[in-house]
Amino acid sequence: MKARPILAVWRAVPKRGAVAAVLASGQLFQGLFGPPAAAAEERSSSAKLRVIIETDAGGDPDDEQSLVRFLLYANEWDVEGIIATRPETRRDNRNTQRTGLGIVRAQLEAYGQVWPNLNRHRPGYPTMPWLWQRTVAGYNDSPDGVNLILEAVDRPDPRPVWYCNWGTDDDTTSSLKRALDKVLAERGPTGYAAFKNKLRLSSDDKFGDHTRKLEPPWVLWVYPFYPNMDGGRWYHRFGPLTAKAGGFDLQRDLLSGHGPLGALYPTTRDIAQKEGDTYTFLYLIPTGMNDPNEPGWGSWAGRFGVREDFQPRNPSFFWANQRDTWGGTTNRDNTLKRWAADLQNDFRARLDWCVKPFAEANHPPLARVEGALRRTVVPSAIVTLSAAGSTDPDGQALSFRWEWYPEAGACAGPVAIEHADSPQASFVAPSVPTTQTVHIILRVTDNGQPPLTRYQRVIVTVEPRQVTRSPAP
Repeated sequence: MKARPILAVWRAVPKRGAVAAVLASGQLFQGLFGPPAAAAEERSSSAKLRVIIETDAGGDPDDEQSLVRFLLYANEWDVEGIIATRPETRRDNRNTQRTGLGIVRAQLEAYGQVWPNLNRHRPGYPTMPWLWQRTVAGYNDSPDGVNLILEAVDRPDPRPVWYCNWGTDDDTTSSLKRALDKVLAERGPTGYAAFKNKLRLSSDDKFGDHTRKLEPPWVLWVYPFYPNMDGGRWYHRFGPLTAKAGGFDLQRDLLSGHGPLGALYPTTRDIAQKEGDTYTFLYLIPTGMNDPNEPGWGSWAGRFGVREDFQPRNPSFFWANQRDTWGGTTNRDNTLKRWAADLQNDFRARLDWCVKPFAEANHPPLARVEGALRRTVVPSAIVTLSAAGSTDPDGQALSFRWEWYPEAGACAGPVAIEHADSPQASFVAPSVPTTQTVHIILRVTDNGQPPLTRYQRVIVTVEPRQVTRSPAP
């Protein structure tokens, strides 16, 4: 008997009654895809962030571009849901699917075809049926997006839910705004505050009065699309800064020979690799260098500062208004440019994971600093740094680089690192008039193809010596 393709089996399964209950439990697909992601111990680790994506796929094709990259990193989070907001595909969008939900589901089907190989390279990728269950319409005439948000936020899980809105169709209201309206009406101010406080945003601003008028203010909001400065909106800078970084080639590394998911990456007429919405989840990828609760530290999405026009009411509202001095220039672009080759090489490697066996693809090293990652010293103390515990899953040679990141800390320096290109390094704590912090980034890069980099951050607090005065005679 000839085996039926997995997707044909999926489409043939009735979704009603008792079968629907089995589908919801994930048991039906264990034989096809392995155990459901919810049952996998590694997936429920408290270290993983809970993430919901709201996308207007079917409008600007860059949402579809970002979704390809998002699915390649789906193992890094607990994906609580994907909400498609556009009921009709925009006329100038060339996708053959004519609804937002149809576009997202087509990408999920492609993801399902490469899932077995992805999971060989890095266990923990959620199964296609798991994601399919959690991919819903966020159209105004559908309650599914609202219900998905309510169920995720109300679940007795101590971790907050990170919400990433990539934009909303002009004729559609964000499902999160609708959910917040419903909670406020039905649970009152106290219930509304408890609900809102369980959310964190790396997101566009599509939530009406919930943004800046209704109490309480958001616990944390990173707004990765604005302001206009140093070359335009931050949203429009991702493509120019990353498209060719590290020698990335759109045709060679993505569109050709990398399976059905990469083949669904659309090219746009103005910027072939625009991906303006990718910032929202790049900010959340655990690289060892970033902390989502610290927007000013820097990440693959850049570095963020408080939004001036929202002060003092919203002290935890951040956007892309920071500049780094790097490569001889001072510019906002440098907050991403310094990592651009690393993140594009990582994208290349994950595209390889879709089609290549483990031995023929590259995998990121593990950067490990020996000793405490937070230390307190006095001026002139010698701070020793060791990355001797760093390893590579492919057994490749590693190179090391220790970098002082002055903009991420609160120390004017100078900080001169001895043997900065070696596993063992050191620096002398600077003289400071007040307590200040020094941020040191360890970059560990393998010699694979493409070369992959991971990081660890060491934060050294320098406290000035207390001067002891002799009592007056």
